Amino acid sequence: MFPSRWPATDPTRIQLYSLPTPNGQKAGIVLEELGLPYDAHSINIMKGDQFDPEFVRINPNSKIPAILDPNGPDGAPITIMESGAILHYLARKTGQLMPTDPRGENEVLQWLFFQVG
Repeated sequence: MFPSRWPATDPTRIQLYSLPTPNGQKAGIVLEELGLPYDAHSINIMKGDQFDPEFVRINPNSKIPAILDPNGPDGAPITIMESGAILHYLARKTGQLMPTDPRGENEVLQWLFFQVG
């Protein structure tokens, strides 16, 4: 489950695979804001780390950021790719940042999709 090239410091934590680019920082910021414990792993896109077969198993799109949550929605590990999908997943996982009423949820999703574009 965990790539040997980027071993988990704590296998019970969310594993963040990214780089401090504008897009790559979004997942780390929301993990911090939500107070979720995580291990950060640097994926050096200038050296081609994103094409490493171990990373491609986490994100077949070969892009940063990506996360591996060992405690997915059904208790099994799950990987999430793309910054917008990661932000949405973490908001739903914690019950924070995402309104539960349809009008509020649509308002947040509009801004979420805007920032992804």
